[in-house]
Amino acid sequence: MPILRAIIVILSVLGVISPHLRGEIRVLAVTTSAGFVPGLPGPGSPATIFCTGLNIGLGAGIIGLGLPVDVQGITVTYADSFRAPIYGVADLGTYQVVNFQVPWEDHPGPIVLAQGESSVVVPSAAAPWGEFFTDADGFAIAAHAADFSLVTAASPIQPGEWIVLYASNLGSVNGPPPSGQPASLTALAPLDPGMPVAWNFEVLMRNPAGDLPLESNFMGLAPGLIGAYQVNAKMPDGLPSGAVQIYLQRSRFCGFFFVPGCGRGEMMDTSTIAKLR
Repeated sequence: MPILRAIIVILSVLGVISPHLRGEIRVLAVTTSAGFVPGLPGPGSPATIFCTGLNIGLGAGIIGLGLPVDVQGITVTYADSFRAPIYGVADLGTYQVVNFQVPWEDHPGPIVLAQGESSVVVPSAAAPWGEFFTDADGFAIAAHAADFSLVTAASPIQPGEWIVLYASNLGSVNGPPPSGQPASLTALAPLDPGMPVAWNFEVLMRNPAGDLPLESNFMGLAPGLIGAYQVNAKMPDGLPSGAVQIYLQRSRFCGFFFVPGCGRGEMMDTSTIAKLR
């Protein structure tokens, strides 16, 4: 399945080079895995640690449906001893990469990256809400809903068609799977609108005359994948020629007075922008 392979390539860096002896672990950066935005994504989404000091040998790829919590002695552990699921690890020569899933459950920090007797606390500043999985040129990983073939330059989006987009860090869902396990193929897990005031979720296309909301019939976890969201969107009949830009937005109005669990006034979050061929 092309989409599954594309997501796996992004989440798991499997090409490792010969092992090196390492010393003290040092964190260089912590980012989201979908678009490498600085900071940790929210629950359920994949995060990437760039570091030095790990000893990674050959055979670091992940096999099987569920994610392990220990890869070659490398662990990502929360303060209550919960070990986060790991997508993959890689030695890229001058630095190493650890891709892990932020757990769906609420676990206290700090988060510790460790191997053997060496360990380091992982910075845990939050990343901004919402982003698409994209390629190196900023084009969204998307599929034609009719046959789930990839949207490419040779097979671009068409006016009026439904497409499937893949995203990260969109927040809570109804009925999430256990951390490290794929979303159900039969029971959908849509975005949780939240309480006490519900979020309104939209897919929008950039337009000089005013950004255009797109019709969507589902936003939630991508069935069969781990930590990836699926967003269905219908392209407008008057689709502009060439590449277009899309983004996600959530908004709610908490009222003129402070509302516990919501805040005050209008709340709005906007995802990163991705391109569509």
